[in-house]
Amino acid sequence: MPYYSSLRPSRPIRDISTDDRRRTIAGLQRLRAQKTAEIPTRTLKDTLLLATWNIRDFGNEDKRATPDGQSQPGPRLEESYYYIAEVISAFDIVAIQEINTMAALERVMQILGPSWDYLTTDIKPDQTGNHEQMTFVYDKRKVWFKHVAGQIVIDGTQFVRTPYYAAFQSGWFRFSLSTVHILYGDWKDTSERIREIDTIAEFLSNRADRTGENMILLGDFNILSRKDPTFEPLNNHGWTVPLDFKTNVNKNKSYDQIAFKTQKGKLRRGPSKPNAGAFDFFKSVFRKDEWQGYYDVAAATGRPMTSWDHSINWRDRDKPKDQQRHLTRAQYFDQWRTWQVSDHMPLWIELQIDFTDDYLKRLAKMK
Repeated sequence: MPYYSSLRPSRPIRDISTDDRRRTIAGLQRLRAQKTAEIPTRTLKDTLLLATWNIRDFGNEDKRATPDGQSQPGPRLEESYYYIAEVISAFDIVAIQEINTMAALERVMQILGPSWDYLTTDIKPDQTGNHEQMTFVYDKRKVWFKHVAGQIVIDGTQFVRTPYYAAFQSGWFRFSLSTVHILYGDWKDTSERIREIDTIAEFLSNRADRTGENMILLGDFNILSRKDPTFEPLNNHGWTVPLDFKTNVNKNKSYDQIAFKTQKGKLRRGPSKPNAGAFDFFKSVFRKDEWQGYYDVAAATGRPMTSWDHSINWRDRDKPKDQQRHLTRAQYFDQWRTWQVSDHMPLWIELQIDFTDDYLKRLAKMK
C-alpha cells in the first residue's frame, strides 16, 4: 500500500497547503473506495493484476505550451502524484508509457514505498519519440524480474518509440512483457501506425512460437476500435485480445490493448467479477463539478492564467480566427485535469497464476 505519512499535519510537504492536504486526503478516500468497488483485491498467490497505463506527459506537462502559450497546462499539483500512486497500487505490475522525466517517476515510487521497483528504457537522442521512456513498475513481493530486459530493435525498422521487453514471474506463471507506444501520426492516414503495429506484432508472435514464451504485448497502440484497420495486425499474427474497452477518458477510442500469445492452458482469467476493466479515476478525483476550486488552486501556483480564459477548442486550431471557439473555464478544466492525472485510463486484467493442481495431476500420472 502507498505511504501517506507525509500528509500528516506535523510533516508538511512542499507545495501543499492545509486546504490542499485536506482535499488530497478526501480524494484518496474516494479513490480507494472506488478501487474496492471496481477492482479485485490483490492476492498473495492466486492471481496477478496486470495493467497498462499511458500517463500523459508525465514530468513534461509544464513544457507542452503552444507558441502562443494558450494550451499550457502548468505543472502537476502535489496531490496528483498521490492519486497516480494510489491507482498504480491497485495492481501488481503496470506497463507505463509517456514518462518524460525520472524525477516524476521517482516521486511516485517514493509514495509507493520500498516494496515497489521499476525497469525503464533510456530516451532516444532525437526528438521523434518526444524523449519518452517506457517503464514497468511492479511490486517485488508479488512479481520477480527474471534478469532479461531490453529495447527491441528489428533490422530495417525504425520505431518512433522503441518497444521495451522484460521477463517476469509471478507464482507459477512465467511471462514476457513487451510494451509499446505506437506512433499516432496523421489521424487521417494511419498507414504508418499500422506498419508499426504489424511489425512488432509479427516479430513477437514469431518469437513466442520459437521460444515457447508466454508473451504479452501491451500498451498504447493508438488503435481506434476493434473494427478499425489499426486492430487487424493483432488478429493477423495470432494474438488473443480478450478485452474490449474504450480507454481514453472520453470513452470513444480503444487506444490501449493487452494481447496474449501464450502456451496452452497458461492464459486463465481470474475468478473475480469483474476480472478486467478500464479504471475511470475521474469519478473520484478532479471531478467535473470541482472546476471552480481548481481554477483557484491553479491561480495560486503563480502560472499565467490565460489558458483558462483564452483557450481555443483544439478542433478549431486550423480554422480562421473568426471561426475559432474559445472554451469556458469548465470546458478547459476537462482538458487541464488530463495533465494532472492522464487522458488515458488504466486497462487491467486479472490472471490466474497458481497452477499447483495441474502440476500434481501430472505427477500423479508419472510411473
